[in-house]
Amino acid sequence: MSASLLSREEWETLTRLYAAGQRGIDAQGGRYPAAGSWDALRALRDADPPLARELFRRDETAQTLIFYVAITEAGRRYYEKNRRMYNLFYPPR
Repeated sequence: MSASLLSREEWETLTRLYAAGQRGIDAQGGRYPAAGSWDALRALRDADPPLARELFRRDETAQTLIFYVAITEAGRRYYEKNRRMYNLFYPPR
């Protein structure tokens, strides 16, 4: 991860993804409104290393694919390492 800080929106999105764990947050209408804005998700996905990723799983009952976004292992480590600092910069609302 580069030396730049995440924006408040990116940090809050990473926080929601961390809370969701490996199950992630399902897409709704082709987007992930429960996770955060598309710009924040794209920034986390495109970080080096990626802090989030888009995935899919098969729903056997409905015979369909469910798209979702989840935190990566790098994202989990980043969150755990920097949680205190970001909570000082961006106190939880």
